[in-house]
Amino acid sequence: MGDLVTRQELCVRFGFSLRTITRDLQAMRSNEYFKKYVEKFGHRTVRINLAGYEEYLRFKEKEYKKALWN
Repeated sequence: MGDLVTRQELCVRFGFSLRTITRDLQAMRSNEYFKKYVEKFGHRTVRINLAGYEEYLRFKEKEYKKALWN
């Protein structure tokens, strides 16, 4: 499925706080399209598809810009 990374690795890669990553993952899980990119292997073990997270960030930016102009 691609490169799977942890929340901490996303923090380092994108410069976001752990809280921001956690909120993004909650939003991804609630979205039918993006929930396939979040893999839960155990009680606290979560891996995120890197390409899927980057796609989610582009989607989030697009939705934000759309909201600004409406």
